[in-house]
Amino acid sequence: MTEGLQRSFAAKLAHLIATVHPPDRGPYSYREIEAAMKDRDLPPISGAYINQLVKERRDNPAMSVVQALAEFFGVPPGYFFDDQITARIDAQLEELARWRDTEARETAERIMQLGPRDRRTVTNLIDSLQQYEEQPRSQRTRRKFTSKE
Repeated sequence: MTEGLQRSFAAKLAHLIATVHPPDRGPYSYREIEAAMKDRDLPPISGAYINQLVKERRDNPAMSVVQALAEFFGVPPGYFFDDQITARIDAQLEELARWRDTEARETAERIMQLGPRDRRTVTNLIDSLQQYEEQPRSQRTRRKFTSKE
């Protein structure tokens, strides 16, 4: 996104709709968003209202609507109001989009070819690595790798 330009609520919502979706499909329709919000027990927002927000036919949504949309798209509510938060999240979304069709997807496809027990093993390994990475460097123990010969 272009730095220094403030975007409207509508533009930010449209950007989320265009970019936040599963890797194997395109953007959610307004009706799909409405249905998914109901499934997640989020405040009901009609597809028609979402359309009106995106098209700037309605503005100034209630905070409950902002919070529900933010939760649906996995962003903080401040995404819609604070351009610094917007820029940070958009950079993360851009990075995610680059990964969507590359290494992460290939790895996930390889993992899905494993049996359930082996998938759990991979998940446990990933969890262990994440816990290790979250520790301050000063508290990390040195990882030891052994090779099978």
